[in-house]
Amino acid sequence: MSFTNKYLIYFYLFLLSFNISCTSPRVSVLALDFSPIFSKKVFKSNINKKEKRAEKNYGNSTIQFEASKELTIFLYGFIMDEAIKAKNEDYSLSRSIYSAAHIDFIRSIEYINRSLVLDYPNYNRWLNEKKSINIKFKKESAEKLYWAAAAYAGAIQSSNGSPEWVVQLPKIGKLLETGMLLDPEWNFGSFYTAMISYTLIRHDARDNKMDIAKSFFQKAVIASKGQDLSPYISYAQNIAITEQDKNEFTNMLYKALNIDIYANPEVTLSNYINRKKANWLLDNIEEYFY
Repeated sequence: MSFTNKYLIYFYLFLLSFNISCTSPRVSVLALDFSPIFSKKVFKSNINKKEKRAEKNYGNSTIQFEASKELTIFLYGFIMDEAIKAKNEDYSLSRSIYSAAHIDFIRSIEYINRSLVLDYPNYNRWLNEKKSINIKFKKESAEKLYWAAAAYAGAIQSSNGSPEWVVQLPKIGKLLETGMLLDPEWNFGSFYTAMISYTLIRHDARDNKMDIAKSFFQKAVIASKGQDLSPYISYAQNIAITEQDKNEFTNMLYKALNIDIYANPEVTLSNYINRKKANWLLDNIEEYFY
């Protein structure tokens, strides 16, 4: 597997741990299963409305955040998935999809950064300066920090390896680690799941980074009570592929497929999407081992 393929796989982490809140997850899953194109249009229509509200309400932190979150979810749940799957069959098409998504991710970053600046006026200095100033983030800000990290990760992945964006990788770690300190088990261990892959690609990775990543996997499974597919798929994509352990790769994916996606209604929809991802990975297993 090429360095580029391996590099892009690592940045897929956030799709595996996002959560879409909905009042009727079974209905949403049925909609995706029987009419994915229509579901995509509905998601996109909802995002357009939220973005229009955000453009009219620059001073409203909540509206800015919602626009960023929904846009990021849509991009990971639909567009980035299309780009990754197209890469093996039509590399040119894949790059084109990534380029279009990159523009949207930048817009998502603008929304979330605007939201956090409204909450914490020194946020941009905190994020961008090496000698970071101290900000006393509130526990409830953990969610915003997570989605800010997700938006930056998407922008980096969709940049097609642009140095301008790759150098911003440490921002993801700063956002994740700060959010994790505020509320470590937020959203059934989403920070832990995200840290599985970030631990392996961070610029200051430790020699025992694989052990650290595996410890985050264990924490994620405990936090989700084993009801979230995300940690297992992230383990397969990041740890098993890096170690070129094909047996562990299939083992983790089959464990994910054995999880009842309805056990926790809060993650039913993301579990459904991740179950399809697990099946796709098994179908394309030879692409990742050599």
